[in-house]
Amino acid sequence: MKITLIRVLLWLCVAAQAAFFVLAWTTYAPSIGSMTIDMTAIGMPFGARHALTPSARLLGAALALPTTLVLVYGLWRLDRLLLNFHRRELFSAQSIGHLRAFAGATLLSTMLSIVEAPLRTLALRLAGEGGQHFAVGVNSEQLMLILVCGMFYLITRLMQEGRRLREENEGFV
Repeated sequence: MKITLIRVLLWLCVAAQAAFFVLAWTTYAPSIGSMTIDMTAIGMPFGARHALTPSARLLGAALALPTTLVLVYGLWRLDRLLLNFHRRELFSAQSIGHLRAFAGATLLSTMLSIVEAPLRTLALRLAGEGGQHFAVGVNSEQLMLILVCGMFYLITRLMQEGRRLREENEGFV
């Protein structure tokens, strides 16, 4: 698959993330014909955002924003890595840094998404807006993503070692 196509899909993913964020925290619900698309934030019951006051929705969005921003940063670093791959800079220090930053941002975003729902419930309760059940949940997709991020860290370590050995061998020749 061409790198350009992957980059286009990557930016479509970023656009979808931004759209989901906006739709999850506003009262706007787009419709297609007779169907209405209603997005909800993770951990919120279906339709619960409509019962929230505007200030409570703003509080929920403010608590959810770091997760989204960290993920977008990670995807941007992945885009930079793909550009380096396009230029055939596969094992450059910059490429290794981009891969490590992508893995780190994805890991941090996943961890933030795990703590965001209970933190939001607590904040809404303290603000007098919440009657939601307090729960902390981790699903199998999050656990798998944490594992994949760990693997990417291992890969960057191997890439660094390969780069070091190549430079050492070039010094002998």
